[in-house]
Amino acid sequence: FHDSNLKFYLKFVILLESTIFMSLSYVPMAAYEKIKASNSVLIVGGGPTGVELAGEIAVDFPEKQITIVHKGSRLLEFVGPKASEKALAWLTSRKVQVLFNQEISLEQLDDTQTEFVTSEGVKVRADCWFNCIGKGVGSSWLTEGILHGCLNERGQLMVDEHFRVKGKENIFAIGDITDIR
Repeated sequence: FHDSNLKFYLKFVILLESTIFMSLSYVPMAAYEKIKASNSVLIVGGGPTGVELAGEIAVDFPEKQITIVHKGSRLLEFVGPKASEKALAWLTSRKVQVLFNQEISLEQLDDTQTEFVTSEGVKVRADCWFNCIGKGVGSSWLTEGILHGCLNERGQLMVDEHFRVKGKENIFAIGDITDIR
């Protein structure tokens, strides 16, 4: 499959204490060119997408100044603290700046903007920016069926070490809809 407007690459990433994730990333060529032409990049959101994008830019363009603004107290909040610490250490070792417990108002942003102010008043300058704020888990449809009692407070399916939905003998789940850490 080929499309001249997209850069395709398949990447296997070993993260989070030997857990293997496979990620297929589609980066629009325009975004790739925007990153390539920039001296600095702002990434809004420190979840999986923001962390992966920052890591890819840091590897492909080590001369770029990269800043992640994240509203949480640690990166990758859906995983354990140890994995978050490893991700932060890896990113900061590549000179990625991470601002925790801060937000950028997305309503006030436009594509030409190069100066940003966080909710804590920190000024960030970036030639381009990316919104990597995730959406909630798409599990609301499960609240009405046989799995309604199997969701945690974050809307994730509770599973055991074999990915079996807790309380169900023969129903299994994988992916970001689960509470696996």
